[in-house]
Amino acid sequence: MIRIALVCTAAVLLSGCSWLGNWSGNNAGQRMNLELAVSYEPSIDGEVVKNSFDTTGTAQLLTTGYSDAYNEGLRYQAGISYALSDTVEVTASGNYSKASGNIVGAGTAGVDPITAQFSDLKSYGGEIGVRKYFRNKTFATLLSPAVSPYIGASVGVQQIEAANASLSSAGFGGIGQPANFSTQLYADSTVPTAQLTIGAEWRASRNFAIGIESGIRYTGALNAGDGTLLALGFEEADSHAENLTIPITLRGRFKF
Repeated sequence: MIRIALVCTAAVLLSGCSWLGNWSGNNAGQRMNLELAVSYEPSIDGEVVKNSFDTTGTAQLLTTGYSDAYNEGLRYQAGISYALSDTVEVTASGNYSKASGNIVGAGTAGVDPITAQFSDLKSYGGEIGVRKYFRNKTFATLLSPAVSPYIGASVGVQQIEAANASLSSAGFGGIGQPANFSTQLYADSTVPTAQLTIGAEWRASRNFAIGIESGIRYTGALNAGDGTLLALGFEEADSHAENLTIPITLRGRFKF
């Protein structure tokens, strides 16, 4: 499914390049760029599990954040940018991301700890945005004529696959449950994304540039899972699961 989505995204983007080039002639082609990027995404805020007691009072789940439940994610992007002027570009891209799940102590059950094995968190989606470059004599003097600082903003939609966890504890017997069981914390979710970016780009040649950037990225709330924890009496164990990350991105830009 993910591969099909990425292939379709790439096909749409490339067909868009061709269409714009044919419609506007050589000038459009000179303004069009292919962009490939990879991002390292540590989470700075967001809860996967909220602090929650079960109704019998014998077990407790502790707050578990994204940074505890998952390793830092990697996001891969492919897209296009189009220069509206010498300093302003609009962008469109597709992406795929993955963060591997961790094994964490998620709470206590009486005197027995609860251990949670989180599944990998995978998602894919698309974004549109705008990028503003600062190309003036001041920056050229301080940095280099080949280096251009910039700021950017983008919005999009992300499809996030179900987030699961396997819980284990000898203390689960106190609430009439087996020592090991699995739960779906969040179901498949389509959520909004938004990102603010600041970076700098080095023009290695007339047709190729490398950019490095960072900023802050917001991912919207996920859908509720299968209700396993609620059925066991863990009230409100799932949060809205919104997430804030600080992506560090390396980007290559190829002029058509």
